[in-house]
Amino acid sequence: MDEANLSRLSKLNDMEHVMLNHWLETHDIKLDRHTRNQFRDALAIARVFEKIHPEVVDLHSYTPRSSVARMVENWKIFNVRVLNKLNMDITQTDMQQLATGAEGAVESLLYDLMVADYSLLMRGDAQKQFNQPHSVD
Repeated sequence: MDEANLSRLSKLNDMEHVMLNHWLETHDIKLDRHTRNQFRDALAIARVFEKIHPEVVDLHSYTPRSSVARMVENWKIFNVRVLNKLNMDITQTDMQQLATGAEGAVESLLYDLMVADYSLLMRGDAQKQFNQPHSVD
């Protein structure tokens, strides 16, 4: 099988769904039919992640899209400019699944972004602790 066709997106198990739902609630994101449709375009996902980690996303790179082919273009930009920085590239097949609203695709990507969010937060906390003066006895 061609490596470019191997999907990064995978079906979430029950625990992963619970964790994702909690993270979505924490960030006041309601995942329903309407938002799933909006999330077919990477711009909507970029807006969400930009609110959480503005240092990672530049919204000026995206244009709202309505056709699947144009949405895939936005996913390519998001992949290069955001996901690549987070070491979580997606394939062309993934981009197509996201742009067409394939079942479970957006949830899988959001789950990966949630994991990246926690990782960024942990690194930030570790950096803060590292930079705090420690007393030496």
